[in-house]
Amino acid sequence: METVAKIMVVDDEKQICQNVEKVLKKNNYEVIQATSAKEALEKMTKESFSLLISDIVMPEMNGLELLELIKKKWPHTKAVMMTAYASTDTAFKAIRLGAQDYICKPFTPDELRSSVKLALTEERVETVSPEKERAKIDIIDVDIPFDREEVAKYTSDDYVDRLGPSDMPVSRIAPETLKNYCLIGSMVCDIFAKLGNICKAGNKTEECPQLKAKKKKGKGKGFDSTKMIGIDCPFNYDEVVSVTGPEYVMHLQRDGFSFLPYEELKKNVAQLVAKEFKRDEVYHELPREHAHKHILVIDDEVAVNNNIRKILSKQGYIIDQAVTKIEALDKIRDQEYNLVLLDLKIPEVKGLELLKVIHDRRPDTMVIIITGYASIETAVESAKLGAIDYLPKPFAPNEIRNAAERAFRLAA
Repeated sequence: METVAKIMVVDDEKQICQNVEKVLKKNNYEVIQATSAKEALEKMTKESFSLLISDIVMPEMNGLELLELIKKKWPHTKAVMMTAYASTDTAFKAIRLGAQDYICKPFTPDELRSSVKLALTEERVETVSPEKERAKIDIIDVDIPFDREEVAKYTSDDYVDRLGPSDMPVSRIAPETLKNYCLIGSMVCDIFAKLGNICKAGNKTEECPQLKAKKKKGKGKGFDSTKMIGIDCPFNYDEVVSVTGPEYVMHLQRDGFSFLPYEELKKNVAQLVAKEFKRDEVYHELPREHAHKHILVIDDEVAVNNNIRKILSKQGYIIDQAVTKIEALDKIRDQEYNLVLLDLKIPEVKGLELLKVIHDRRPDTMVIIITGYASIETAVESAKLGAIDYLPKPFAPNEIRNAAERAFRLAA
C-alpha cells in the first residue's frame, strides 16, 4: 500500500516517539523519530517531511523554537505541537507561529490520528501571522515562571544545579535515593534528618506533620475584603491605588464601583457651589491627537471596563467602551480602532462571533482576547481567527499595559 505521508515526531522521551510511531503506522504513515530538536533539524536537511509533531518542553531547544525554525526553512511543512505542560500561553503562541494544532498529553490514539488527518488536509488552513509578529513572540523558556533563587528556596541549590533548559532536572535520580528523603511527606525533610531519619508522628498517623500543619494553617481563609475588589474585577487594592489614588479605593465596593458617603458628597457639593468661577473663561474640547492609539474595550462588566480605561488612559491611549453586543457592533461599524480588548463572555454573543466580525470588517484592527474563562480550545481558536494576544483574568495593571504596548510596537 502506498505511504500516505512522511512525518517527523520529536520528543526527548524516546517511549513517546515510539508510541506515536506505533499509532500512526497503522494508518500507513511513515514516521521518523528524533529525541531532540537538533536531531530533527539534521534529519530534515536530508529529506522532506509533510508534517512535524513536536513536544514543547525539551532540553537545549524547546518545541516553539524548533517550530519557528521549521517555518522559516521549510514553510510548507505542517506542524502539530504536543505537551504535558499545556497552557493557554503556549497554545496561543504555537498557533501564531504556524502550528496547525496543539494537543495535550496524555492523548488517545484517536485524538492523535484526528489531529494528524486534519493537519494534512487542505481543509485546515494554517494561520498566517505577519513575520513581524512572529519575530516578537517570546518563545524562550516558556513553561516555568520561576527564577533560580525562587526554585532553590523551595527545593535546594543542588536541584537547581541539575535543571536543564526545559526546567526539569537533567539527572534521573529516584527521589528515594536523595539524602534525608522522607517517604511519608514525599520530600527532603530537615526534621526527619535531625531525628535520625525517624518521624514518630508521621509513622503513627501515616501523615506528614509538616504538611498537616500547613493544611491546618490554611483553613478558614476566605474572601479578604482588604485585598480583592470582587469576583469579576481582576485587580487588588494596592494595584488600583497605584493608578487611581487612595481616595477612590477608600469607598470601593465589592462589585468594583466607588461610592462616596452621602455626608461627604454633600460637603463636596457645598464647596463646589461656594467656589467662584470665572464667567469669561471659554473651554474648548481638545482634539484627539493620539488617534493612532485608539482602543475599544468590549466587556459586559462595567467595573472591568472602567478599571482598564483608568489604567490605559494614563499611558496616553484614547479609550472607548462597549458593554453589549449591539453597542460593540455599532462602534466597530462607526469607528476605526487600532486595538480592541475583547472579552469572550458577552451576553447574546455566540463563541468568537465578535472576533470574526472585527476581523472581517476591520482587518487592520488588532485584537487582544481578555477572559475569565481561559481554555486551550478558545486560545487556539482565537489565534487561528487572528487575535494577537490572549490574556486570562485576573490580570495585573502591568499585564494589560504591557499587552497594549506590545500590540502598538507590533503595528509600528
